[in-house]
Amino acid sequence: MPEKALVVEHLTWQCLRDISFSVDSGEFIVIVGPSPCGKTVLLNCLMGFEKPESGVIYLNGVNVTDVPTYKRDMSLVFQDMALFPHLNVFSNISFGLRMLGHPKKTINSETEEVLKLVRLEGLGNRRIRQLSGGQMQRVALARSLVLKPSILLFDEPIGALDLKLRQRMLVEFKSLHQQLGFTALYVTHDPEQAMTLADRIIVMNEGQIEQVGTPIEVYSNPRNITVAELLGEINTVAGEVMSISKTHVTVKSVFGEFKVNLNGRTIDATSKKIKYCIRPEKVFIGEPAKGKANRIEVKLVNQIYHGTCMEYVVQLPNGEKFRTIAKGRYILDMQPLIGQEVPLGWDPNDGMILEN
Repeated sequence: MPEKALVVEHLTWQCLRDISFSVDSGEFIVIVGPSPCGKTVLLNCLMGFEKPESGVIYLNGVNVTDVPTYKRDMSLVFQDMALFPHLNVFSNISFGLRMLGHPKKTINSETEEVLKLVRLEGLGNRRIRQLSGGQMQRVALARSLVLKPSILLFDEPIGALDLKLRQRMLVEFKSLHQQLGFTALYVTHDPEQAMTLADRIIVMNEGQIEQVGTPIEVYSNPRNITVAELLGEINTVAGEVMSISKTHVTVKSVFGEFKVNLNGRTIDATSKKIKYCIRPEKVFIGEPAKGKANRIEVKLVNQIYHGTCMEYVVQLPNGEKFRTIAKGRYILDMQPLIGQEVPLGWDPNDGMILEN
């Protein structure tokens, strides 16, 4: 069994409702959910900024629920970075070591080491106001890394950065984790950040945990509609279960009747009202759709070119809109066909039957 760096059992406070999960040593966990769903409240409880109404927090097997913040072997990278503008880069990073009373020689050597890790070597004397946004974020990260905490917490640390810089920082976080093997708990409302960073994702909504799993598990096999929608775009239509076998069900919807592979799920009754869901990138349009087991004719109403992909919007027989996304060799310029009937197709294994 992996060593547990953090165990949270039945935590309740403010909007949090019976939160339980664990983090293995060296694991990178991302908590994703809309704002507000309790992510920051949870971090405040873990850090000791707030005391939960009930529940227990274990750090490396020790109950720290009532332990003061400064005695918890955790460090938090704040959303607004919370750097000291009157101190230079070196003093910001070494601040925690000084407060803990480490010898000057140790402070200097460990601060210089972490400056190299975050690619800020030679910038120790620079003032915070002289740094770029990405450099400031690396200072905030270095200030926590230098303490070598049992677990490193992140509160949406790159939310204020522009898109390109966010993408670069995600790569840097991932690279540093692979290099150092630290234990991390990272919260965000952005599913792309969660998919990029996480060993496992915890999906939160309205103060409770909806699902825990690897990025592939929670994206490809969401537990319910809430999880499916939180983690990306998804097409959803109402349906009814017509028949059930061991491996698949036959569903009736606006598409007509077609098969859906169960993929390990269970359906307990026919005539059951369900939601039939499929990710836009799993749906094919035009010629690539003709060889698919599930196929219908729909009206093409729009196409939107995004550079790396083409988004097509179609209208179903009941008037509902349905989206499909094509990438690479499947990108087709179907502008001349807007307003006409075109084939739409997908594999039975790619559809999902979900309940609300």
